Amino acid sequence: MARVKRIGALLPATNPVVEPDFYTVIPRDITVHFERMWNGRWGNQPEKPGDETYKANMSSEEANTVEWAMFGINQTMMNEDVERSVRSLANVDLDVLAYACTGGTWHKGNLAYDRQITEEMHRVSGVPAITAVGSCLEAMRYMGARRISVAGPYRNYHLQNRLKPLLEEAGFEVVSAEGEQWMQDSMNPRDIDVQEPQVIADFVPTVVKEEADTVFLPGTAWRALEAVDALEQVLGKTVITVNQATIWMALREVGWTEPIEGYGSLLRVRAPVAS
Repeated sequence: MARVKRIGALLPATNPVVEPDFYTVIPRDITVHFERMWNGRWGNQPEKPGDETYKANMSSEEANTVEWAMFGINQTMMNEDVERSVRSLANVDLDVLAYACTGGTWHKGNLAYDRQITEEMHRVSGVPAITAVGSCLEAMRYMGARRISVAGPYRNYHLQNRLKPLLEEAGFEVVSAEGEQWMQDSMNPRDIDVQEPQVIADFVPTVVKEEADTVFLPGTAWRALEAVDALEQVLGKTVITVNQATIWMALREVGWTEPIEGYGSLLRVRAPVAS
């Protein structure tokens, strides 16, 4: 009797959205397993030595002058937990391993760092590894994207000076990159997931450019998957959300090609198996 396919995913400790998104979309005969990467004390976690390192000890204005200071999380330190997380998760004999965090690999503003994380995950686990960023790029290529409008739960500074260059390095034209207004001054990682899908559905059309053929919604803790179908109907454009693309890529890796309804055109089309 054949073993069911198993997908593993790493996510930030503060993220409550990735798991329900995966469970909602993944077919019942495929299992998905998660491990959280430590990114500091938020909410009700007990205090630990070194917590001060993760706190946002700067103003909102100062945060826009450094390489990475988004919501008070040190992404580089979070990635130092990747090896431990992978070793723990790999015990369940995975078929593919996904890094389910967008900002964790685009915060350097180049593709090389994203590839570095992918290679580390593969080295430690011994199974095919994908990242959220890499999955989005592959999804955009598959859907024929050329000109992209980015709308996300991040600061404009980082969208325009880190994510935009990475997308351009990958060969896309970025015609706009705008962050949701409430997020511009936020220093708390839990502010992303409290936004209802309707807030996303209302915000995105206000910043998408007419010349864009594709809309990209980063942020794995943003509930954009729940808004993607409605947004495609309103905009008349392909909408790629990061969790949607990561799920799509993971399914390709385990051989699932059947269309899945209700979560945007990317999942609605029959996909080829990953080579």
